[in-house]
Amino acid sequence: MVTNHDTADRTRSTVPKPEASPRVIDIDVPLLSHDHTRPRLRDVAGPHGLAVVCVGKTGERGFQMLYLFAGVCARLEECGVNVVFVYQKASARRVQDATSVLAARFKSRPSLLLDDGGRFFAKPPGPRSLRMFHFDGQMQPLDSADIALDSPAWEATLRARLEDIAERAMH
Repeated sequence: MVTNHDTADRTRSTVPKPEASPRVIDIDVPLLSHDHTRPRLRDVAGPHGLAVVCVGKTGERGFQMLYLFAGVCARLEECGVNVVFVYQKASARRVQDATSVLAARFKSRPSLLLDDGGRFFAKPPGPRSLRMFHFDGQMQPLDSADIALDSPAWEATLRARLEDIAERAMH
């Protein structure tokens, strides 16, 4: 199940309700990276923005997300839009396991982030779900979506949303 948090057509630039993002996540909270630094979202954004995929409890492991979406993430990075996957404090073992840390090191920049202080999520995604946000270069929210991992099409749905961001970034 995908829920759009804006009403604009996905084929053009979207403008969310101004209060949509701050009530769900706090972009100024430092998060834990694989290299034990504490970047904020604006620190890891590309020149043309950032796609943030918030992973709910019992979501896919960090290395799996990096592997499944490596192609579209590389395409986004070429367009100047970085992609990060943010996990809740309770999911530390899903993002700080040895394989996920090695996968993040291989990318050589923060891509798997952990809310180990428990302050990033004002409203965390539900179990077995993802919440995706797209921010422009000034960290203004452009788009968001909720995706249920119980849906057989979740991977294709998230990939399509990320591809849509890449298309918009190229224009």
